[in-house]
Amino acid sequence: MSLFAYEAIDAHGKRKKGQVDFDSERAARKYLRSQGLVVRKLELVEQLHKLSSASKASARLKPAETVNFLQQLSTLIASGMPLVDALASIAEGMENARSQQVVSSVRQQVLEGRALADALRTHNFDDVICNMVDAGEETGQLNAVATRLAELLERRQALSQELLSATLYPSIILTFGIVVMLFLLAVVVPQIVSVFERNGGDLPALTVFVIATSEFIRSHGLMLILLFSASVFAYIMAMKREAMRYKRDELLLKIPALSSLLLKTNTSRYTRTLGMLLEGGVPALAAMKIAQESVSLLPMREALGQAREMLREGASLADGLKTGGFVPLLALRMIAVGEQSGALATMLIRVADTYDKEASRNIKRLLTIMEPLLVMGMAIGVGTLAMAILLPIVEMNQLVN
Repeated sequence: MSLFAYEAIDAHGKRKKGQVDFDSERAARKYLRSQGLVVRKLELVEQLHKLSSASKASARLKPAETVNFLQQLSTLIASGMPLVDALASIAEGMENARSQQVVSSVRQQVLEGRALADALRTHNFDDVICNMVDAGEETGQLNAVATRLAELLERRQALSQELLSATLYPSIILTFGIVVMLFLLAVVVPQIVSVFERNGGDLPALTVFVIATSEFIRSHGLMLILLFSASVFAYIMAMKREAMRYKRDELLLKIPALSSLLLKTNTSRYTRTLGMLLEGGVPALAAMKIAQESVSLLPMREALGQAREMLREGASLADGLKTGGFVPLLALRMIAVGEQSGALATMLIRVADTYDKEASRNIKRLLTIMEPLLVMGMAIGVGTLAMAILLPIVEMNQLVN
């Protein structure tokens, strides 16, 4: 008999930890499932410290590699290939040694009798992936589960790329404009001023102001860089505290356009994750707990935790999600229809599709507004500096005449 330490979520969505004594890991997992528990971690007690250390030291797959892994796994299993052989084939096809090592390690653990979901957990795969794979192994639908997971991750990546593309161009414009203005202030303006002062005459008020700014930057430039770096470091350290992240998220939710985008994005992420977990056979309260962790906004995550408590007390999902007012009204109505029709999982995924499209439209709209505003701001800044340089030159020509 071997002693196993486990971490699981019960049918009420509560986290449970403990130890069980069984001949094998599979027997321990079967017993825990019979108790209505969704197993998240299951380790031999004598190997727990060793596996934990190996997990921290081991590499993990990148998001794109994870999508590729799941797609290949689904295709190979659907073709009838045994799981161990499928993992070996995937490992051989990986592009670099790091990803090959991860998949080979997963395969080795499966050969030793561990469940695939547990092997994935030792390499820090997302909780949603591990729980869905767990459900797929239990129901014999691992290929279908892998396909749905690949689709989920692809959608997340597509939205992330869209956000990156939306912010990249404005960031380039802003950075280039700031560099041009700093160059003019630190290099060009002092040279023009020295020439003008040698020829006599009073400087225009705009030029005097620009000169003062230029001298301040040249005198305190290092201090400003250090101050900026310290501010960035302080922000990073502050964001490690949950209370500070909560306050930051509250501030973000007060910005009208950004608030709408963040709520739609997080609603889509939550409903898609919850729908896929319910489709995979995960109990509702446990699925809500896992899906809640995929939400990045802490005030919304807190409200979703309250919704889970309301569901435990007998309320409907739609009524529970009204808490805090974070979930849009259209989503609540669609979820209510899904509960009444008995097709909640399907409706949740449809809600996610709807708000993915809404978020995409909002990003394009924000980008359309931001681009001309940034160009106008840079034009005003550079134009002001140009005027500060040209005005003394005009007066110098008058002096020469």
